[in-house]
Formats: sequence, structure tokens, C-alpha cells
Amino acid sequence: MGVSEYWKILRLSYEMGKDDTDDFVWYFLLQGIQAWGIICSCIAFFILALQAAKGKIFTRGNELLLMIFGSIILALGSISYLFSHFFSKIENPGAASSLLLLVGLSFIFFSLIFKIGIGMQQDQDLTI
Repeated sequence: MGVSEYWKILRLSYEMGKDDTDDFVWYFLLQGIQAWGIICSCIAFFILALQAAKGKIFTRGNELLLMIFGSIILALGSISYLFSHFFSKIENPGAASSLLLLVGLSFIFFSLIFKIGIGMQQDQDLTI
């Protein structure tokens, strides 16, 4: 998803100088919102991968990271979805809006799993 969105942004940058229609601004804004969602997903993934490499998986910081980034991605996906359906002149931007919604919900779901994992880890530490 990220590579195809990157190429769309490069193509949009090229077309920005040639296209003078009223719809282009809204289409460009929609692609920008989707790009920020993808960037947030990548940042969260790399931070979690670094934490996992250090052996710090079920921590409060990782839970908050997933919840915050999940909320941001969910908000960006919702805005993108509303823009694409509110402005009927914009051609269908693809499944990026729906995927951002799913990724945001998945991050929030995993943050709740991390919260349960933290509780289980604390119970195990108390038992030992």
C-alpha cells in the first residue's frame, strides 16, 4: 500500500503544475491525508520493532503508542473516507481510506491486547 501511494504522490506532484481544475485541490488534499496515515503507520511499526528488539514488548509506553497512533490513523482514515464520499466529483481514490480505517482499528485492538498482556505480566511477577 505504501509504495503505490508514494507513486501516486509523485504523479500528483507532476500533475500539480498542469492541472487547473477545481477538483484537483480536493484530490490532492485527500492523497495528502492518506499519505500522513501511511507515514504514521510506518513510524508506529518501526518504534514497536525497535522496542521488541530490546525485549520491551508489553510496556505501558507501547500500549499508549498503539492507542495514540491508532486514534490518529483512524481519524485520518475517517476524514479521508468522508472527503472521498462527500465530494462526488473526486474519482474513487481506491481502498486506501478503508485500509487506514482497518489499520487504525487494528492498532487500537492491539493496544487493548497489550493492556491485558501487561496485567498478566504483573500478575505473573506477583506470583513468582
